[in-house]
Amino acid sequence: MLSSLLLILPATAQTTSEVVTLRTAPSDSTNLTIPPTTPSPRPEDTGIVPIGTPSPLSQDQPAPTSSTSALLPTAEEPRNMDEFFGSHEGFNFRTAAGVTLQQPLSARLGNQTIYSKTVFNPGARYDFQPSYNFTDWFRLGAEAAFIYNSVHSSVFGNDTRYGTGSFYQIPLLLNATFHYVSDTPFSAYWGAGAGGAWQHLQTGTEISAYSTTNWNFVWQATLGVNWTVIPGLDLDLGYKCLSTPNTNFNGFGPSKPLFNHTAELGLVWRF
Repeated sequence: MLSSLLLILPATAQTTSEVVTLRTAPSDSTNLTIPPTTPSPRPEDTGIVPIGTPSPLSQDQPAPTSSTSALLPTAEEPRNMDEFFGSHEGFNFRTAAGVTLQQPLSARLGNQTIYSKTVFNPGARYDFQPSYNFTDWFRLGAEAAFIYNSVHSSVFGNDTRYGTGSFYQIPLLLNATFHYVSDTPFSAYWGAGAGGAWQHLQTGTEISAYSTTNWNFVWQATLGVNWTVIPGLDLDLGYKCLSTPNTNFNGFGPSKPLFNHTAELGLVWRF
């Protein structure tokens, strides 16, 4: 029996070592593929997206636009200047006041042998001018003004006489004005007009007195700039030259053209 046990033990040991060898034999890791395990979704996790994973869009949800599209340059829409400065077409009304310089009235008296010159002091002018802008660069209008200058002195031949007196003028004119409108609050204008003027001249010295009233043809040139204070309202700074080319005063002979220069500050309402 002992001999039988000795024969059985080596065979058992060999079998055991083979089993151990089979169990401990290294496997080829390159050929081993472990399928990923995906946990089954739970009902309460529906709609939850892990951090870092883009969320799916529903059918009724619009696709997001790229943020870079907002940074792309777009064509600038043209500016509507009427919104900034008001319309330059249509009816408007201008009123202004300023300082006027009346040039001397030079003429020949009687039989044209006596030279006469009447010198005036600086005076004042006030204007009313309704008009209509047919375009933003062309305007037609009427104008009425009141001009006053006092008399400084009167010269008869070589004799200068100081006294009192005044010269009143009320011109009624039709004017055509051209405008240059820019993209700024400033604009420029120039124009001309013609009409008639009621003129009254009276002088008085220690020796003589003189008074005459007449209507005379006059023409006018204008130049100025406007500054838009608010849309539809302009501050106006202008210059006007009013001329009487042929004075017609009682008792006066041929005379030189009469000029009146005015610097004005006014307001223009554009409707």
